[in-house]
Amino acid sequence: MKLKNLYLGIIASTFLFASCSNDDNTEIDTPLGAYDNGVFITNEGNFGTPNASVSFISNDLLTFQNDLFALVNPSKVLGDVAQSMSFADEKAFIVLNNSNEVKIVNRYTFESLGSITEKLKNPRYSTVLNGKLYVTNSISKEVTVYDAKTYAYLASIPVGKTVEKIISANGKLYITNGAFGSGSNVTVIDPATNLIAKTIVVEKGVNSIEAKDGNVYVLCGSSEKSALFTIDSKSDTSTVIESTKLTGALNMDIDGNKIYYTKGTGVYVMDLKATTLTETPLFSVTDSSWSTFYGFGVIDDKIYSGDANGFTSSGIVTVYSNIGAVLKTVDVGVGPNGFYSSN
Repeated sequence: MKLKNLYLGIIASTFLFASCSNDDNTEIDTPLGAYDNGVFITNEGNFGTPNASVSFISNDLLTFQNDLFALVNPSKVLGDVAQSMSFADEKAFIVLNNSNEVKIVNRYTFESLGSITEKLKNPRYSTVLNGKLYVTNSISKEVTVYDAKTYAYLASIPVGKTVEKIISANGKLYITNGAFGSGSNVTVIDPATNLIAKTIVVEKGVNSIEAKDGNVYVLCGSSEKSALFTIDSKSDTSTVIESTKLTGALNMDIDGNKIYYTKGTGVYVMDLKATTLTETPLFSVTDSSWSTFYGFGVIDDKIYSGDANGFTSSGIVTVYSNIGAVLKTVDVGVGPNGFYSSN
């Protein structure tokens, strides 16, 4: 985020008189902290070991820093398996799966602000809506709810099936009911009542969900087909396009008016309003077995790829242009799994 400050430019009087413009006020973008205007990278670390971390790379790719939490808070440990991250105003909520904890930091300085542990049972993903933090829990199959300002526990919403990725759209919550190749539903929750409003049947292999312009996009990929569902968040009705030629699509992300996804070592792109799935990759990366595209994201026309490197050493993040040219490669923490814009 950027704080816009107006100031009256004090410059040479000869320039002022020569100018034919009345534009004496200029907008200055003042960063709110060291970690404004860039991208956070969540690194899981090794399961059972509290070596999760978060890295940062600036939008211009010139500034890079590993292990922000330890750097800023040297007396504290982030935790075990940094699964995901979400934001609300100046706060970042880091979900730590195997620690059963959510750490809260200032998103611009990374100063520790507190933590949440109550009722968390293998937490996975989170989102903030109307001042409340919603967290999915894989063991209890519930969504737990907290005050995003005080971090107090408020409620649990039983779903009774896998609860994984969670987003908000049109004042409602949408949760994928699938993980690791299983599942074929999306649950819609009304946050006013904390009740399930609808269960939307999609295809098996549901793995990605994004909101854009009043629609919710859901990607499913199996050994038989790939399918992209578009859900109207007003009516919660859906349409679908699918391909049996392109199977096993994963890692959908939306940037501008483009939808990106992966399959194997390939990166694919299609227009937001396209009526068919793209079946030819934009480009491909070097195969690194199961850890290829362990993390994937597209932010401001840049494609971010996280290679877990077999979890044997530091992960590798490569940044590509929107046509596949390599822009930057950095070593990060163990198991880079996600990319989050801090703009």
